[in-house]
Amino acid sequence: MVHPNDLQHLEPLELIRALRLAGRAREAQALGARLAASDDPGCWIGQLGIDLNFVGLHEEAEKHLKRTLADASVSYLDRYMLTEELCVVQFILGRFHEANERYRMIRGREYADAFHHLILGGHPGWKAPVLEKLLGMDEPVAGKRIFIICEGGFGDFVQFSRYIEVLLREGAREVVVEQFPGWNEIFRQSNEVSLSVPTEEQRTIELGRCDRVTLGFSLYARYQRSPYFPAENPGARIAIDPAKTLSDAANALLNADTTRPKIGLVWTSASGVRHEPYRSIALERLEPMLSNRACRFYSLQVGERSQNERAVMDRHGIVDMAPHLSTFGDTARVLEKLDLLITIDTGTAHLAGALNRPVWTLLAQACDARWLDCQRFTPWYPSMRLYRQTELGNWTQPLADMQTDLSAFSAQAHAENP
Repeated sequence: MVHPNDLQHLEPLELIRALRLAGRAREAQALGARLAASDDPGCWIGQLGIDLNFVGLHEEAEKHLKRTLADASVSYLDRYMLTEELCVVQFILGRFHEANERYRMIRGREYADAFHHLILGGHPGWKAPVLEKLLGMDEPVAGKRIFIICEGGFGDFVQFSRYIEVLLREGAREVVVEQFPGWNEIFRQSNEVSLSVPTEEQRTIELGRCDRVTLGFSLYARYQRSPYFPAENPGARIAIDPAKTLSDAANALLNADTTRPKIGLVWTSASGVRHEPYRSIALERLEPMLSNRACRFYSLQVGERSQNERAVMDRHGIVDMAPHLSTFGDTARVLEKLDLLITIDTGTAHLAGALNRPVWTLLAQACDARWLDCQRFTPWYPSMRLYRQTELGNWTQPLADMQTDLSAFSAQAHAENP
């Protein structure tokens, strides 16, 4: 909670950020709109464009970012960051092809030094291979050993793994992909594709051995030339390790009720990404849906739960699967047994989509740019349905829509399995 007295002496951009982080989205947007309309906002308009984007004022953000980038004096690193932010804005606004061309530019060799500083942390031992070996946007890969550096989180790993197949189809000799422990349980390796743990020592070795280096987001720029037709099957490399099994206790929980549809729940994230605090949702906001006794709900939410969350779970008989979810392999096995997953934008949402499991995803109005301007269905995952805010921080309409759809879903399930 931000006390009003704490806001009195903040500069305008600091105030916008403080209001946004305090969940006071309307006030943050109102202040942002006033600054955007001012001839002299009293701050660097490039930074204003970034902050406007964070609070969902995308049209205004695009205007200020373009205006800043028209200034030839903008530094190399600032130009990279501002261009990346402009790409985010334009993807969200549905200007895919314009955004894609810009994104391909900053993800190409021209900005290899920016990768070294901003993404790899300026590690001195990695500068030479990154500058020399960064894969170009249109460069042939036939016969080459490609090393894909881990960038982002688990959901990014799942979403961009589809492009490995395109590299192989274009003749790549071998592909090595960085991954964190446990991710191997949902990834299909082969003679041409292997995994590597992203330690400093191992990354140095792989950078020395590879012919070219790239990242998941760079493959997105290279291969995703249309917003409607992803370049590859979303589950091309996502498959559960056949040896992975759930515990007897977990199976008992999932098999205890065979008459009601089984609905999984994920409502919050601890990642701290730019979309918070609007990506997550308070569990009590889901209570109207949780009152649907025709369904049985299972929490796939890991980490410590608050006393209030525990109370909501007890009130609606939500089964807590967290003690049985040590890895994403466990989560994948649970998803196999569920009829539907209701979730915010998390790695679990991407995993369900890649496994072709039914998943309904709640999106904030200022959400990740890769959801583009899709309102209900997404080309990324055929089994996924989107429920998007129209006003930042306001879940009323998407939750009402979801509640209506869940009633229909459960009624259909009971009609098919009386």
